[in-house]
Amino acid sequence: MKTWITKALELLRASLEQPKHELNELDWKAVPSPDKKRLTEHLSALSNQPGGGYLVFGVDNTGTPTGMDEKSVETTVNQLANLGRAGLDPPLAIDHAVVEYESVRLLLVLERRSTPPRAARC
Repeated sequence: MKTWITKALELLRASLEQPKHELNELDWKAVPSPDKKRLTEHLSALSNQPGGGYLVFGVDNTGTPTGMDEKSVETTVNQLANLGRAGLDPPLAIDHAVVEYESVRLLLVLERRSTPPRAARC
């Protein structure tokens, strides 16, 4: 398992402890926001965190892991890759992994730290 996946899972576990809360370096979403500008801003903000950041898809806004099906994973990865290339300066190449967590499939997305900082092209 890649080191970043282990780190993402550790942060996810910490964020899902009571009280459930997102972290500066980790956001969870059930599905990507349909608002491309907002999603691009999330990508920019997380990639500008010291050490980068993580998005976890398949966790609802109450912090309950709900999972993602294969088609949703594929669509999400393609959408994020396109936004990372076209919506950020400098462009962002994402890394991703699908993991089993509490019996559901989650999509983990790594956004590596950027130097210089990334900005959304709005």
